[in-house]
Amino acid sequence: MASQEPLILVTVGTEKFPFNRLMRWIDQLIQQNVIKPNQEKIVIQYGSCTFTPQKTNNFAVLPSEDFKNIVAQARLIIAHCGEGTIDLLSTIKKPFVLVPRSGEYQEHVDDHQLELAEELSKQGVHIANCFEDLVDFMANPKLTPINHSPTEYYTRVSSLLEQQFENKLSSQDLAVKI
Repeated sequence: MASQEPLILVTVGTEKFPFNRLMRWIDQLIQQNVIKPNQEKIVIQYGSCTFTPQKTNNFAVLPSEDFKNIVAQARLIIAHCGEGTIDLLSTIKKPFVLVPRSGEYQEHVDDHQLELAEELSKQGVHIANCFEDLVDFMANPKLTPINHSPTEYYTRVSSLLEQQFENKLSSQDLAVKI
C-alpha cells in the first residue's frame, strides 16, 4: 500500500460494536467537501461498522504491518478513543483527533472512552465530541502530544495501588503482632 499522495486515516479499532456515528460524520465531511477524496486518499479501518462512506478505501481490519505503513503515510488521523489506538498515537508525531465511543449510542458497553477523552482533553489532546468539533479540527489540524498514554497511566496507577495494598498489609501485620 505504498503511496505518496496525501492520506487521511480513519480508524475505529476492532470493537464488536459498530461506530456508525463516526462513519456518518466522515460521510458528511466528504459531502461538505471538507475531506476531498479526489485530492487525497481516505483510508478507513471500520471494524464492525455497518455503514462506510463512499469514495474511501475501506478495510474491516488491516494487517499490523499495513496499518503501521498507513499511519506513517497519513498527514492526519481520525480515531476512536481506544486505549490501544491512543498508545500508538502517543508514539508518533502526526496531527490526530480522538472521537470517543458512547454507551448511549451502543458504541461500547459503557462510557469509559468519554471519561478517557475528558482526561486527555486536559492534556490538550483534540477531542471531537460532536460533528462541529471534527469540522474545527479538520480546518486546523495541529500536532499535540499525549503526555501519558493509557498503558503508562494504568502502570502508574497499578503500582500506586500495589504500594497502597502492601502498606495496608504491613499495617495490619503490625496490628496483629502488637
